[in-house]
Amino acid sequence: MAARYALQQFVYHDSVAGADITVVQGAQRDSVTSQAFLESPASFWSTTPLTSGTQTDPKLAAYLAAYPAT
Repeated sequence: MAARYALQQFVYHDSVAGADITVVQGAQRDSVTSQAFLESPASFWSTTPLTSGTQTDPKLAAYLAAYPAT
């Protein structure tokens, strides 16, 4: 298990839930159990959190610190 971070915001179709799901830039997912990672692994190449202010907006970074799996 490893934490992976979304490099950009994207939408994927969750085949288990049968719904389209939006993942925000910088969101954290588990590389083994997350349906988002399993269905779109290329979107989660980063193994380190995105840098606030350069890679992501500071307000979004603060939100993701509180709610990493958004």
